[in-house]
Amino acid sequence: MLWILSVFTMSAGTAVVPVFSAEVYLVTVALAQSDLPWWALGPAAAAGQLLGKAVHYLAARGVVRLPRLLRRADGEGPRWQWPHRLRELCVRRPLAGAGVVLLSGVSGFPPFAAVVLAAGMLSAPLAAWLPAAVVGRFTRFCLIAALPGVLRLGTPLA
Repeated sequence: MLWILSVFTMSAGTAVVPVFSAEVYLVTVALAQSDLPWWALGPAAAAGQLLGKAVHYLAARGVVRLPRLLRRADGEGPRWQWPHRLRELCVRRPLAGAGVVLLSGVSGFPPFAAVVLAAGMLSAPLAAWLPAAVVGRFTRFCLIAALPGVLRLGTPLA
């Protein structure tokens, strides 16, 4: 149970401050603690990642105030038009936006952190992108957690 909690905590922490890879930690724990099932490790990592990325989403929406060092002063920098164009596209094609979130959640392309920030900047409601993010992240981390066990069994994938 302590290892599962450590995977959750590490995943949440690296989602907020990405100084280490949650995937690398997950694989390391799965290799070192072979008695832990993938179906416990994967969801713990996914839940931690989603909790951590929620901080990014809320910061992009302006709900969470970032430290002064991380904020841009008013009036500085170029005004970007792409968020407004992207918002219009997402309003016209909501399934396309959910598809991008799902693809990003599973594959990491486009980077999931950027997708979450864009969702926050566009003021996308949680109900619009969260289901696709949950499915994507749970799929990704369950596959990663299961990989060491699959390779250990000597299946044709090895």
